[in-house]
Formats: sequence, C-alpha cells, structure tokens
Amino acid sequence: MLKATLRKHLPAVAISIGALIAATPALAATQHVLLEVPAAGTLPANLASTVSEWRQSGFVTDATWLEENQHNASDFNTFVELDFSSEQDYQKWAASQRAKLPAGVQVFPATGLLHNEVYPRDSNHSVFTVATLPASAKPDIAALTATLEKQRRDKTVMRYTLYHSKDANGGSWLMTEYRDATAYARGSGVGAELASKLSGTVTKTRYVELPAPELADLPSYKPEVKLNGTLRIYGSSLKNSVEYLARAFNEYHPDLRVAWNISTSSEGAIAGLYTGISDIAPSGDDAKLTDEMPFFNVTGYLPTEISVATGGYEKRGSLWAWVIVVNKDNPLKSISIDELQNIFGEERTGGWDIEHNDILFTAAYAKSKESNIRTWDQVGLSGPYKGKEIQTYGYSAPGFQQAFERHWFHWSHKWNPNLKEYVEAKMAIAGPNGEIVKSERPLEILSKDKFGIGIAGQMHVKDYPNLKVLPLSWHKGGPIIEFTPQTVANRSYPLAREGYFYINKIPGRPLDPAVREFMRFVLSREGQQVITKVNYYYPLDAKTIAEQRKKLDN
Repeated sequence: MLKATLRKHLPAVAISIGALIAATPALAATQHVLLEVPAAGTLPANLASTVSEWRQSGFVTDATWLEENQHNASDFNTFVELDFSSEQDYQKWAASQRAKLPAGVQVFPATGLLHNEVYPRDSNHSVFTVATLPASAKPDIAALTATLEKQRRDKTVMRYTLYHSKDANGGSWLMTEYRDATAYARGSGVGAELASKLSGTVTKTRYVELPAPELADLPSYKPEVKLNGTLRIYGSSLKNSVEYLARAFNEYHPDLRVAWNISTSSEGAIAGLYTGISDIAPSGDDAKLTDEMPFFNVTGYLPTEISVATGGYEKRGSLWAWVIVVNKDNPLKSISIDELQNIFGEERTGGWDIEHNDILFTAAYAKSKESNIRTWDQVGLSGPYKGKEIQTYGYSAPGFQQAFERHWFHWSHKWNPNLKEYVEAKMAIAGPNGEIVKSERPLEILSKDKFGIGIAGQMHVKDYPNLKVLPLSWHKGGPIIEFTPQTVANRSYPLAREGYFYINKIPGRPLDPAVREFMRFVLSREGQQVITKVNYYYPLDAKTIAEQRKKLDN
C-alpha cells in the first residue's frame, strides 16, 4: 500500500487514478482482492469459513468481511477485502486457492492507492461505507486524502483505503471505517459526496467477524472447578483480546466477577502482580529485567511467563515479525541467526540466566571479540564486498531492544558499536531532529547502501523496492526459512514474536484456582479461537499449548 510517502508528495491538484498508477512503480503489484456477492445473489454457505482458513493459514495477510446494512438498494450483499503482502503471494493464492471460491462470487484483483488507519480499534463497533466508482472516475486524490486524514486525526475515521481494479476496464472502491454510529453521522458525507460527483454509488455496511478456525488439534476447554469471587486482570489489552477473552471465560463461570484494567498497557502489567492489585498481567512485549527484578525483590521468585499468542506477519499492532533486510544488489542469499547475533552483538564478559527462580549473571554466555562478524567476507561474500565493514541499522524502542537483548544476547546491552538507531514516528520528537531518526530513514539509506544490513518491519520494507528481505536459518548450513505469512503463522520463521501473560505462581504451591482456570481457557481451543477472531494474532500450535500448560502446575 502507499502510505505517508504518497500523501507527503501529492500535488494539490486533481490526479487521475490511471495517471497515479502509471507514475508510481511501487503500485504495480497486486496487493488486494475484493470479493462481492451481488445484491440479488445468495451468500454461499462455505465462503466465510474459506476466507477464515486463508487468514489463519497465512494465504492472506488479513481479511475484512462487510455486509450491507441499509434499507434501500445496495450494490452488493457482501463485500470481502483480502490483503496480500506481495504480487508473489497473490499469485500463490490465485494458483492454489482461488478455485475454492464458490460460484456467484465476483472477484476483483486490485491495488491500494491510499491507506491509513488507527490502532488499536474494535471494528465490531464501527460503521463502514463502500463507495463504488466507475472506471471513468477521476477523484481529486489530494482533496480526498486531506479530508480523510482530518477525520482520522480526530478519530471519526478509523481506517480508509482507496482501491483500483487491476482490470483496465474496472473501477475503484473507497472503503471507509467510522468509529461508531455517532462518528458515522458526523463524517459519512465523504463517500457519498465522492460517489455523487463521480456517478458512483455508496453502500452502508457493517463489520462481521469471520468464523473462528476449527483448531481441532488443540484441547477443548472444560472447567475443572466452579469459580466465584473476583479475577483481576491488569496490563495490556493485546489489541482487545483481553476483553473478549474475559467475556468468553465469564460465560463458563457466571458467578465469577472478571475485572480488567488496560490503562497501563504492558509497562505496568507486572507491577500489578507484585503490588497485589491484579492476578494476571497481559503484556504485549517481553518483560524487561526492570519489570522482573522488582517482582523478585518483593516475592523472592520470578513471575511465570505464559505465551498466549503468535505474533502477526506485518499488521501494525500485531507484534509483527522482524525481517532482516539488505540492499537488493547485495549478493547474499540468506543468513543465519548465529551470524546475526555476531553481526549485531559485541564482545561481553557474560549474560543473564534464570537459575533457582532468580536471574543471575554467568560467564557461560561470554562472547569473545574474535567471534564478532564485522566485514562481509566473514559471511562468505567476495569481490567488492571483501573487507568492507557491515553497517548495522535497527530500532532503539524499548520493545525492540528488550526482545533482541533477551533472545540474542542473554540480556546483555552490548550491541555492535556501529549500530545506527531509529524509532517509530510516534516516538520521535517533532521537527528536523525527529525526522532524521524515524524508522523510514534507515530504509531510505539501505536503498543506497550496498554494505548495510538492518532489522525492520515488513509493513515499511515493502514500500522500498531497492531492498530485499533475507531468508533465515537458525544455524549456518541449516534449513533456510523464507519470510512468508505461512511461516509466521506456523511459527517456523525464526523472528516471529509472541504475546505473553505473566502470573504470580509461588514455587511448589498450587496456582490460584481462578488464575489457573483462566489460563487453561486461554490455552484452549476456545481461547485461541477468541484471539484469532480479534484478528491481530495467530493462535499457538498444539506443541506450544502443551508446553505452556505445564507451567500452570509445575
């Protein structure tokens, strides 16, 4: 999709969609498929389950299901939007999955011209409109963007996307999501005005959750005790998953009062446990040492970490997987995690490890200077790369640092001294001193720097055609794993991420019954279906579920 880059450079004049596509090579790839069931058609019984399976398995990176919600005539009965990360992913779907679409479903491969959204959001409360425009339509892109951006900033509009058909004779669609009925009443004139001016139509729609995947290999939840009293949850919302998990769990235990407070997000989650104001601490990021040590100082042991969800592929807010990127001209075909640890890491005297339910420093994780990888010939490149320094790029945001220091460096803070650090735009100071450290900058630099390597997010990388994402292996010479929605969903991709809950389990003593039951529910088929339906994360697999459940009783 074309994001802030397009908005920044749009001229303040009307631009035709055709001219915009011709002038923007990055838009040439198909990134979406729009499905329509005509107004007079009948919704195929298996369409929703098919789309749900595509989303769950990674054939599509996301899917939005809308149904018409107006009393007068509409263009369609059902409108489904499918997202693909690349033309290659679309072609894979077209070759192996498109034939599964039932008869009567109209299929429109499309390109996204404009897009922005607000995170997090709960589309169950939203009102959508879909403006359908004929092929002859030439909307004023600059004016449309300005209006929608104003409404997005004031939280009237939560998302908007302008699509254009890949068919030369096809039209365009503007899908707009309004926060709720009040916001719709205040701002819905955009799509209607656009349709009126350009001989199109606008259909009011409502969001419908896709059915949860079957997840037949996961254990079904069966209550083992009858609960009453109160269960307190304090921390991150995990993009609304916590609320929906709590409500679903309450249906099994109607005499239990489940209270949740998500005002602190991840940063204060564990503090709620050791101060005694909560029973469960949901956290979007890995717990930091500064979170865990105060808990240890109060209790004498560490909080128990439970993985509850697999992070997403690229969707903002989904704990998206990291990618390793280099300039497209770099001849390197793949790289191992071992090599990356030595490229981005620095010599150290030791690292932290968990022993006797404490975090202790040990020389077992020392790293010598000789193990550092600093030039490209050390990873097998020759010619103009021989002896050339590897310039590293990454993020300095706490969540990024924490995850890599934990999983790569055994909690050490020692990085390659040449690391150039950047942050998401929302973390940068306003003005020129902030602009030069935003996360887009290293991607712009790497597009020209043949000797650099960076850790980034696919949501940004895909807008930079002069970059390539490196496949990964755990160890040099081992199996190489491509970065795809499928490898993230099945948890084989080495830099996929996890969502965690933390609990206070006293060593050698049974877990509080309400906490244990809630965590058994989260780590069940029904709980994982709730997480999947919220549509930010992938579920855990059966092996991981079994591993996490053991922690409740050990």
